[in-house]
Amino acid sequence: MTSIKFDKLNPEKAELLQNIAHYRRYTKTEVVFEEGDAYKGPFIVAEGQFKVFVMGDAGKESILHVFREGELLAGGPLFLGGSYPASCAALSDGCLIAFEHDRLKKITEADESIHNYFLQRTLKLLPHLKQKIESLALKSAEQRIINYFISLGADRDSVILDIPKNQIAALLDLTPESVSRVLNQLTARSILIVDDKTYRLVGKP
Repeated sequence: MTSIKFDKLNPEKAELLQNIAHYRRYTKTEVVFEEGDAYKGPFIVAEGQFKVFVMGDAGKESILHVFREGELLAGGPLFLGGSYPASCAALSDGCLIAFEHDRLKKITEADESIHNYFLQRTLKLLPHLKQKIESLALKSAEQRIINYFISLGADRDSVILDIPKNQIAALLDLTPESVSRVLNQLTARSILIVDDKTYRLVGKP
């Protein structure tokens, strides 16, 4: 199991967090929390991938972000209060580091360095959300998929998709059929090279 080190904190501060942190394992598709649940604290991803998502009126899932190793999720209510604003589930077998909310709240209120540690990690999500909003508003299905592959590094080397295509569709606010169609079009135009399970961007749209 990967151990998360509380970098940028001195050993004494890191020990405070270790004392209120607990590893929790999850199996693929297992729900961590649901939108509207009472807030029980943030998590750090130790292993695997976890999605934070909302469900539309028609039952369509929209993934806000896929959290990977080392990322902090559900940090907002620690500072703003309220319940979990979205749902979270495991995209793969994985492990989260959970914090005892009441004790963490007291520590962050009393210790500026730990407060800033969690605040800065929470704010790191803002560029991802800004990029998602701009993508949904301004980008075509093809450009969304190309940008997703670029975010994986497919413009530099071959990559393997670490989440299923139907989840990529939910992340990009597309249908699975649209994703498959665009992938086929990009492959036919030699923009995307598919070799077994790897993908590489080599051309321009």
